[in-house]
Amino acid sequence: MIFSDFALNRTVLELRYEEAFIYWDTCGSINSAIKAGFPNWKWEKTTTELSAFREVQKKMELNFNISSIKFVQDQVESLNQFKLAAKEITPQIIEKLKLTKFTRVGNRFIYVLGLESIDQGTEIIKKSKLIQVPEDKLGIFGDSPYKSTYIIYIKNGDNQYRVELAAIERVDEVGAERIDEKFFPKYGLRVDVDFSINKKMQIDEISLEDYIQANFKFLENNLVQLVR
Repeated sequence: MIFSDFALNRTVLELRYEEAFIYWDTCGSINSAIKAGFPNWKWEKTTTELSAFREVQKKMELNFNISSIKFVQDQVESLNQFKLAAKEITPQIIEKLKLTKFTRVGNRFIYVLGLESIDQGTEIIKKSKLIQVPEDKLGIFGDSPYKSTYIIYIKNGDNQYRVELAAIERVDEVGAERIDEKFFPKYGLRVDVDFSINKKMQIDEISLEDYIQANFKFLENNLVQLVR
């Protein structure tokens, strides 16, 4: 098992801030600025709850509202466009909402590893040193775990981490479109890691592009070790 065996199924960047009530007054001008400056991003909808855009070719989504900005990319082949979108579009929203501080910055990576069976995923989790489940405790309920999912939260000052290991099995629907086995294997192991900084910080304290890259490099160097 090596890092390149894993596929990045989804990555998320979420920026939270104190309620920007000016959202309802400036949402239209923000939408216009995004449409004019980033023509590949197509406006989808605007409601009192949020405004949403989609970049179809790169499988990216953006939504923003009174208290958060969120970027999502699915089936990620390269993080370059995701980092670029965060770097270039976020300032458009920040400026018009007159934001000066973030209250939380979160960056999530969901990796999947294709396997031959659901039991294989369960066995990997069972042997992982990150999570130790005594055999005698499992025996109370049955012979062995099945479709295991384990979640652990770790805190280091203002930095928090949520790590989830899960054995997964795809459910195919009749008539469904053909899917990419690389990102949606029939059986697999899902490793879901959510990095976050939980404190009030000046917006210019953090480079979003560098933050995403640092988190990616951390996983590139540690993901395999994490599940062993």
